[in-house]
Amino acid sequence: MFSQPSIRRAIAALTLALVSACARGEGPNATSDAIPDVFPAIPDVRAHDGVATLRLDAILDPVTGAPAFTYAGTIGVAPTIRVSPGDTIDLTIGNGFPFRQNQINGVNIHFHGLTVSPNPPADETIVTLAHVGQVLHYRVKIPPEQEPGLYWYHPHSHREAYREVTGGMSGAIVVEGLERHFPELATMKERIVVLRDVATSANYVDADMPMQPKAGVPGAVVPRPRATSHGSSCRPEDGLQPTLNRLVHPRIGIEPGEREFFRVVNASAARHFDLSVDGERLQLVAIDGVALDAYPGTAAVITVDHVVIPPAGRAEFVVTGLDRPTVLRSACFDSGKTGDANPAVVLADLVDPRTIFGPPRAAAAPGSGAAMAAEQAKLAVAASLPQAGHGPELPPPVAKRTITFTEDANGFYIDGKSFDMNAPPSVVARAGTVEDWTILNHTDEVHDFHIHQIHFAAERIDGRPVAQPHWQDTIVVRPWGSVELLMDFRDPVIRGTFLYHCHILDHEDQGMMAKIRVI
Repeated sequence: MFSQPSIRRAIAALTLALVSACARGEGPNATSDAIPDVFPAIPDVRAHDGVATLRLDAILDPVTGAPAFTYAGTIGVAPTIRVSPGDTIDLTIGNGFPFRQNQINGVNIHFHGLTVSPNPPADETIVTLAHVGQVLHYRVKIPPEQEPGLYWYHPHSHREAYREVTGGMSGAIVVEGLERHFPELATMKERIVVLRDVATSANYVDADMPMQPKAGVPGAVVPRPRATSHGSSCRPEDGLQPTLNRLVHPRIGIEPGEREFFRVVNASAARHFDLSVDGERLQLVAIDGVALDAYPGTAAVITVDHVVIPPAGRAEFVVTGLDRPTVLRSACFDSGKTGDANPAVVLADLVDPRTIFGPPRAAAAPGSGAAMAAEQAKLAVAASLPQAGHGPELPPPVAKRTITFTEDANGFYIDGKSFDMNAPPSVVARAGTVEDWTILNHTDEVHDFHIHQIHFAAERIDGRPVAQPHWQDTIVVRPWGSVELLMDFRDPVIRGTFLYHCHILDHEDQGMMAKIRVI
């Protein structure tokens, strides 16, 4: 999205090496006998010689019966893919699902939030599909200008997306280098947190999902049961369980005064999370993979009491350890009169790990080589930074469009139409331009607007100006509300046909999706 001089890329690479060393216990805060972590990290795949290579296979978990990834022979694991701008993701996905009547049984992968090509073998999700027994091979080139931050990958097979994502088929992508915007991150412990709202039984995934064609209506699907009373958003969920990195109510170790960098992706298919830490304010650094100060005039860090992360959204923030145990929680989110359940839940306990394991036996000496290298890298990065909030100015919009979300008993619609795989694009835009889109929600429940390949900035929400706009790729549209967005089509790499839709995935599966072509 935004170019960076080569010297900054070199400094970012130096910082990445430092961060990697910290993660291995070699950084300035490391100890010779470090305190064990009470919140295990997700396995990661790192780029070597500019390429991050991995293979995933889609199967039905033999224990739960739900869709799952296998990675390196382990069921239910989706590694974090770590790359730098200019690298390539080389991903192979095999379809090991059993054949089932009246179901598509397909799988593909969407590289959510990356400004990459929408054409094969990159991030193409409309016609690219592996049927049972088939294999897909993706090569996704990360542009040198890609904003560093948190992205993710997940299946995007139409009419099966909810089922597969609810089964847990998703993982994080980290584009390294966010320290360019906030140098202190280089010496903080990093927490990759993948929030999922997983099915508690295969019966929920298979029976409660819009998979079976409705009798006599080709291509139509049976909608899920819907709420009918005001205020029902806070009711208990039925058949779903929030998890962090596949754990229910884990403990996260953070010492008093320690600052940790939380990188959180909402990988649930439908649930909104309204996150906060009791007794603590969060230092928000990035949304949906892009630093806040990448938008002209917006501060590098915004201190907030809570942050709402819609399905598919990401938030990156700093948490400071308190002198007492506390909790990470999600407040009840009002999804509207007919919306899904989004009840309040305590997600994790934040505790001083020394109260569990005792203090480390030997700390790294002040002034050690690792500590000095860390400080030098930090100063080098800080010296290279532009001033916060000075991203390039946007050109004026070349077009204005209005997109309307509606629904009825038979399905979900964009501009009155249900998604048709064979229909022409609903929108044709020109690369190199910016457009002004208004998204209208003419329903009694919340929707979650997302567009592939690009980011946008909200100018107004329900008619009210946004005080500090930022780049994002998902946004909440309240019942009978609106959002006005600046859509960024400036990068020519996005030429091709791709999708925009509601990222509440059963809404997408039931038709709330459309095509856009960028020429």
